[in-house]
Amino acid sequence: MRHRPHLRCPGLSGLALAAAVLASAAPISLVPETVPPLVADRQDCQIPDRAQLVGWVGGRIHASTANRLAQMDVDRLLEGYRHRPGRQAWDGEHIGKWLHAATLAWANSGQAELRAKLDYAVTELAKCQLADGYLGTYAPAERWTAWDVWAHKYNLIGLITYLRHTGNLAPLPTCRRMADLLCQTFGDAPGQRDILLSGRHLGMASTSVLEPMVWLYRLTGEPRYLEFCHYLIRSWEKPHGPKIISTLLAAKRVDLVGNGKAYEMLSCLNGALEYYRTVNDPRILEAALNAWRDIVTKRLYLTGTASYQEFFRADYDLPNVNKVGETCVTVTWLQFNAHLLRLTGEARFAEQMERTILNQLLGAQSPDGTAWGYYVEMEGVKPYSSVLDAHCCLSSGPRGVALIPTLAVTTDADGVVVNLYDAGTANLNLRDGRPVAVTTKTLYPGDGRIRLTVSPAAQTSFTVKLRVPMWCAAPQVRVNDRRVEAAVGADGYLALRREWRAEDCVELRLKLEPRVIAGDFKNEGKAAVLYGPLVLAADVSLLGNADRALDEIGLPGVDMPSLRVKPRAARGAWITWAGARLFSVTAVARDPMDRRRQPGSFRIGLIPFADAGARGSAYQVWLPYQAIRPSRNLLLDGIETRSRRPHVRVREAGQPLAIRYAGCVNDAFQSMALTFNNQRAAQDWYAVTVRSPIRIAEVVFYHGQTAFDGGWFDASAGKPRVQVKRQPEGDWETLSELKDYPATTATDPAGLKGGDRFVCELTEPATVFGVRIIGPPACGNNPRQAWSSCLELQAFGPRQLKF
Repeated sequence: MRHRPHLRCPGLSGLALAAAVLASAAPISLVPETVPPLVADRQDCQIPDRAQLVGWVGGRIHASTANRLAQMDVDRLLEGYRHRPGRQAWDGEHIGKWLHAATLAWANSGQAELRAKLDYAVTELAKCQLADGYLGTYAPAERWTAWDVWAHKYNLIGLITYLRHTGNLAPLPTCRRMADLLCQTFGDAPGQRDILLSGRHLGMASTSVLEPMVWLYRLTGEPRYLEFCHYLIRSWEKPHGPKIISTLLAAKRVDLVGNGKAYEMLSCLNGALEYYRTVNDPRILEAALNAWRDIVTKRLYLTGTASYQEFFRADYDLPNVNKVGETCVTVTWLQFNAHLLRLTGEARFAEQMERTILNQLLGAQSPDGTAWGYYVEMEGVKPYSSVLDAHCCLSSGPRGVALIPTLAVTTDADGVVVNLYDAGTANLNLRDGRPVAVTTKTLYPGDGRIRLTVSPAAQTSFTVKLRVPMWCAAPQVRVNDRRVEAAVGADGYLALRREWRAEDCVELRLKLEPRVIAGDFKNEGKAAVLYGPLVLAADVSLLGNADRALDEIGLPGVDMPSLRVKPRAARGAWITWAGARLFSVTAVARDPMDRRRQPGSFRIGLIPFADAGARGSAYQVWLPYQAIRPSRNLLLDGIETRSRRPHVRVREAGQPLAIRYAGCVNDAFQSMALTFNNQRAAQDWYAVTVRSPIRIAEVVFYHGQTAFDGGWFDASAGKPRVQVKRQPEGDWETLSELKDYPATTATDPAGLKGGDRFVCELTEPATVFGVRIIGPPACGNNPRQAWSSCLELQAFGPRQLKF
């Protein structure tokens, strides 16, 4: 019977034993590629059996392998293929994702039972392929719609990963038949389909098949597969395409690419980087680097994820809730950084990998590895789920975890590179074939002391590169107990070049200390506490004797002396690994209505985001430290909803219509929200709800767009109404109306212009959990449909409120 850990992850002894067993097996050799890449990697992607991690990260890897991947019901994965169609339109993606993650996990763990499941899954999946090569879950009449090519992409990824790591070439004909069908079906020749029209999000979902098609070309050398990859790249720049490369080269903004859908776009960029490796088109790398800079500077959450409601949004539009941080986005962002790390050898990409892994990725995984969260937000309750029907992230999360051993400790042209610090052993071969082992002993990130034992098979000269985190100003290094003065190079690594002998010891000290970040934009007046690479969060179960709700807790300021952050060893159920830490901090009570400071302070506990809410309790990263200014929109960090969330058709000069999704109503004028969907509706509304009550005295509505076929409210039967929700689950109650809204009709906007502002002052302040504007939409000159628009919805507190 397999051991199934509970909340506490497996101990070091069990993991070390598993690592020892694997180390005794012959190393895995990948099935070689026929066509070598034109661009060589600066850092090598390791086969997962080369690195055995046994620290905090290693425990999470083991939990994912033992409790998620090895427990998978393979017949459930095959169900949609054996009995088409599947349970959901995207049901077919699960088995390919599982094959990819499970293969890497098997290579890392050597688990025989997992290998048996892999062999069974590959054999049974091949039986489901139709005579023409089709291996999707759709009925014949629905082929090549929505997520059909997408499922083929993941089947190719899973099967190619399996055959290259296992040496079992039986799935290769299955892969070739799939690829041949794609090449035959899609293209520019007469009678072929347009692949942009075969999937979602301006074709980004279907064209992300680029990644495994590049793999298959390099594996087989088949020219048709490379030509198909050229076609996919060309298709992006068609008039109705997402214009991925051209937009990133010119505008350098991911939110302007296609419709901004983050998961699919990053999937395309990962494929583009594989294409760049193969053909050496420098524009591809430039576009990818532009995307990376844009995300890191303007669209990345503190925990290392991106997007809300699954889309890249406007600059610095990062609410704490509102479907934040889809795990599929987290994993593809991690893969994107891994590609750039390999291609450039620059530590800044490993820095982002660590940030994502130690915070958002592990925060989305339940500590026992059995479940994953779909959206894992900056506050709330972790939405763990283990049933495949729930969401696609259940199959994406384990892929991210399985990727970690491939780049934790690796090699480059100079020698060994250490990217991630976790206890364990890496058995590597330098590029000239010389073997070297690196053993790491550390409790990082709970402790900053890291001891590496470097053991080449024979005395030899090479470089050991240590990544120095950006938050660490003064690392200390000793080699064989002698202090070494070594500067961090332009690549971000501290390089130690010497003659290495067996058992040479490197001691690295990274000074772990708390720091506080004052929020801006949607986190104005709030602060977050970090400890080394860890983002900390307040957890309801760690409030001690505060006797207050989480939204009544704040910080006394942003200066470290007032916070008095103190780390301590975790106790009881919080000991999730040997180096687990909790942190105490000074807190103050705040009135949740206006966040005004109350007298008195007390101590509460903080916990790493990865473990926050692990037992179902509420948590919060950003804590208020000052009163919210009366002039601040109280709805900025609320959850936006509307009566209809359709697509919008927009036309660029000289271009055909393209689909773009409408923006939000509470993003500080960064985008506009519409309800256009070619249909009529009796009422339209735009609402923002908040988790904690706010006290409002004024509501402001900004009109969005006046078009020939609608975009405004019809006021002929009454002005648009202002409604509020007084309880979280309460009904909407009308308080007033926009009295200064013009006398519009269904066909006449009465001179209304985009950006016009309308103010509703309440007769007396109200404590509410939500605000909305509601009214009948206009149709303009098109009676077959009606729609409205909103540029911004705001609510303000009483003007007499002072700090």
